[in-house]
Amino acid sequence: MANLIVTRAIAARARLKRDHLGEAQATDAPLGNWYVTFLPMAERNAFVYMSSRTQLSFLMLEGERLTAEKLFISLVRGISLVLELAGYTDHVRERVINGYRSVAFARAADLSKLGVLTNCALDYEAFIEQDGGLNRCSLDQLVIDMNSRPAKKLGFSTPLEETARALGVRPNKSFKPMPLRGTA
Repeated sequence: MANLIVTRAIAARARLKRDHLGEAQATDAPLGNWYVTFLPMAERNAFVYMSSRTQLSFLMLEGERLTAEKLFISLVRGISLVLELAGYTDHVRERVINGYRSVAFARAADLSKLGVLTNCALDYEAFIEQDGGLNRCSLDQLVIDMNSRPAKKLGFSTPLEETARALGVRPNKSFKPMPLRGTA
């Protein structure tokens, strides 16, 4: 079982009592545990998810009132979408998603990972603003661009390269957003 590690802002927004959240446990899920934080923006609020193992990240926009179930659904959908955008096959995506059939909610305690998550969220916000806001930017392209940036904590490899290694596939050096099924 994997953990979805929530920040205080997410716990408050989803009405998860912090004293009911346990410590994150090690997992054998392919991309490790996931962190999620709240990103308030002028146009619409968002949630930034990040893998603890590979720093693969994605952004989900807030819709209805946030609940634990909606956080879980957003995690699974987001993982599937970002892997599809990165060009992974259905077989690989299904294998990854099987590791996240159930998750436990945990409180964020690793300050180093929280720092990386916060920087990631601030980068998403800055790039969205630079592109003219949510209505004008391509979120698909933004997610791929963010995951194609080298990271010091990853030894200057990219989250997409680390994800390929974690999944046991050869890294694709030409990741380009693929049109999602039903949208092309």
